[in-house]
Amino acid sequence: MLRILTWSRSSLRSRSQLSPSSSFSILSSSYSTLNQGSEDNQSTAGSVFSRDPSDPPRLFVVQPRVRPATFLQAKLNEALCLANSLEEQRDGYFHSDFFDKELPPHVVVQNPSLKSAKIRADTYFGPGTVENIKCHLNALESKDGVDAVFVNTILSGVQQRNLERILGKPVLDRVGLIIEIFNAHAHTKEAKLQAELAALMYKKSRLVRVRGLDGRNTFGASGEVEVVSARGRGSGGRGFISGAGETELQLQRRRILERRNHLLSQIEEVRRTRAVQRAARKKRGGLDGRGLATVAVVGYTNAGKSTLISALSDSNLYSDARLFATLDARLKSVVLPSGRKVLLSDTVGFISDLPVQLVEAFHSTLEEVLEANLLLHVIDCTAPNRDEHRSTVLQVLQQIGVSEEKLQNMIEVWNKVFYHSFLSKNNNKNDVF
Repeated sequence: MLRILTWSRSSLRSRSQLSPSSSFSILSSSYSTLNQGSEDNQSTAGSVFSRDPSDPPRLFVVQPRVRPATFLQAKLNEALCLANSLEEQRDGYFHSDFFDKELPPHVVVQNPSLKSAKIRADTYFGPGTVENIKCHLNALESKDGVDAVFVNTILSGVQQRNLERILGKPVLDRVGLIIEIFNAHAHTKEAKLQAELAALMYKKSRLVRVRGLDGRNTFGASGEVEVVSARGRGSGGRGFISGAGETELQLQRRRILERRNHLLSQIEEVRRTRAVQRAARKKRGGLDGRGLATVAVVGYTNAGKSTLISALSDSNLYSDARLFATLDARLKSVVLPSGRKVLLSDTVGFISDLPVQLVEAFHSTLEEVLEANLLLHVIDCTAPNRDEHRSTVLQVLQQIGVSEEKLQNMIEVWNKVFYHSFLSKNNNKNDVF
């Protein structure tokens, strides 16, 4: 049976509202190029932005409209937090206060998935919406400027490149920005390896054919992107389909595959080391002579996992309001009231709309969840879409192979319960927090 515990943090922060905000500052970038002609480790590794760690990026956030309105507010809050979370860690810490940051400029636009019209294969949005985004972008350019556009949805490679061409700025979709955050926040060897593997898997899906200004076909350069059918990709020598272009695509895929295999071999070494350490812990056991059990703390990103572990273990485990502040599995020992000693495992946070292959990139870290004796699922009970957060976590746990029995025995821990009670008492019955 599912058991639910409740707790709250000592301090709470107010959420952003759906209103215009002052501009915010981003990195310089260009993810639309694949560094052709560079060495293997340079052409496949690296982030979307050539960033100065001391200079966070200026992102313009585009949020497609969702229903109901309370979910739209939650989605916009998350998009703004993602944009403000793109900041380099130094020595495992962030050197600025997340809540001192200004909100990024943002706009809410029509969502083609909510209308009868189909999503456009070339730009995702219709021409009117794209022009609306461009007008907002031009207005910001006359002020403090913007380095890149973040569209809080999943774009295809074709849609991303065409939006870059029209808007004149690098464009990141939801998956691309999350991968950028992974790269920026990784500071241990294992986290860096897994972040790079996730970036490679994403980059492979971005290999689309582009018609350059000289009329020649390349892959990943600036220009007009064309949608090529499977039959078209298999032919060459006529029109915009050429053998040379296909050779370049094969070259890029080969480089990515070689780098991927190299990363997997290094991650496997880390996985074996972790398995040996885990076996040693179990053999050593606790103070009562029984095996040393592990309790994995899981949850949606920024739900309060690290803070809970710090409270239970009476330690000062580093936590931050930025999304994906934790990318490594971290262990803390705790003595239960019964006298039994257990280990609490902090894990990378989950988030909605992530492809399966990106979750698999962090399978090594998530093995701690698979091997744990018990799962604690931390939920921010003030989130309007907390049911969606719960479903996302359960879906990821099932994807990585957590047994049904372990899911049934999982304990839910509700964070910010006092804030939840305060809102419920002070809001009218029709109000939604």
